[in-house]
Amino acid sequence: MRNSFTLTCMSLCLGLACNSPASNETTQATGGETSTSAETTTSTTDPTTSPTTTTGTSTGTSTGPTTTGTTGTETGTTTLDATTTGTTDGGGACIPIACEGSVLACGDCMDNDGDGKVDLADPECVSPCDDLEETFSTGLPGDNMDPCNQDCFFDGNSGMGEDKCNWNLKCDPENPGGDVCPYDPNFQNCPDMQSETCVTTCQVPNGCDCFGCCTVEVDGMTYDIFLGDKDCSLGDIGSCEQCTKNDDCDEECHPELCEVCFGQTEPPPGCDDPTCENGDSCTIDMMGNSDCPEGYYCSTGCCFAIVPG
Repeated sequence: MRNSFTLTCMSLCLGLACNSPASNETTQATGGETSTSAETTTSTTDPTTSPTTTTGTSTGTSTGPTTTGTTGTETGTTTLDATTTGTTDGGGACIPIACEGSVLACGDCMDNDGDGKVDLADPECVSPCDDLEETFSTGLPGDNMDPCNQDCFFDGNSGMGEDKCNWNLKCDPENPGGDVCPYDPNFQNCPDMQSETCVTTCQVPNGCDCFGCCTVEVDGMTYDIFLGDKDCSLGDIGSCEQCTKNDDCDEECHPELCEVCFGQTEPPPGCDDPTCENGDSCTIDMMGNSDCPEGYYCSTGCCFAIVPG
């Protein structure tokens, strides 16, 4: 009986051995998963998920399929296209604005003074026809270069021309002309009124008069500064030449009506959108872009025609 039982067990073991794979047999897995094998294991991925076939030596672990993304790196970092730089407020790629066929500092899509504000998003950029971002002065060779006689500051040139604005710095007791054109209480050519043409054609931003005397607020203090001062900037507002506004062409700013005042680029607190008394209102993003139509630029929440265009 014992011998018969032993023979039966031996027969059973031999049968199982015959059905097991040979020690040098290769096991193949499809679909991106690899099974364990004593020897070389080949893994072939499905063509619908990846065209790559990988051959390697099994290490006894199981590996799932690899998925490759198209908008990020392995660490999960998303890289923006350099031509479409984004901003925190939804701004898009900067679009250069030309002035008389030339692109100047306040329209070149560059932060020329390194203050983190580009072109018209920088309060010291008066218009695209302004070649200095670091000061309120325009830096244009022919812009109000007469030390005494002033015309419309915002027309990009010197001389009365078509705007018919006329003022002399000798008339201002605040002495914005400094030593080169000092205040003269006996000077006779100080008109109380400007022509109707001057008042209607000179594009004056909120808080300024037509000769570039503008009110700015810095740290809770207000200053009437002369934009013709070549060294006047927000960073050193106390050193700017002071001035007296010409009441006949002064464009007062009313922040309580959601107007954007000179030196600011956003509506006052509590206002979602700016208002503009004499034109279309507008906003500026951090790249200096605005929603004004072509041929216009945004200043103090209002669209102005580019002059000279």
